Amino acid sequence: MTGILWLDVFVTITIVGGAAGLLARGVTGLARRLRRLSHFLDDWNGEEARPGVPYRPGFAERVALIEAELRPNHGSSLRDAINRVEQGVRRVEDGLASHLQQHRDALLPAETLRSSSDAAEAPSPE
Repeated sequence: MTGILWLDVFVTITIVGGAAGLLARGVTGLARRLRRLSHFLDDWNGEEARPGVPYRPGFAERVALIEAELRPNHGSSLRDAINRVEQGVRRVEDGLASHLQQHRDALLPAETLRSSSDAAEAPSPE
């Protein structure tokens, strides 16, 4: 190397320390990724109940529960609730439409009379 003992020792310590720091950082990053993978797999597969921790269903079981809510089952599913709301909105829309039609029908004869009297009063362009 340089032939100066203290400089050679300093360079060697710096190189070894830098390599150790890079290795420690790589191991820490790998450990963090492996921990995240472990958490993901626990969530995917679910976990059995143990003291102080309740049972957690896995991904497939959770999807099955959601799919069950999307099918009608005679009253208690989310799909049934949406169907009830849709029927209620349709009833309100139909009632409003018939109510507005009644008002239009009531106004129609008055407008017809008004427009015929306007036509009679207006001078002819001849």
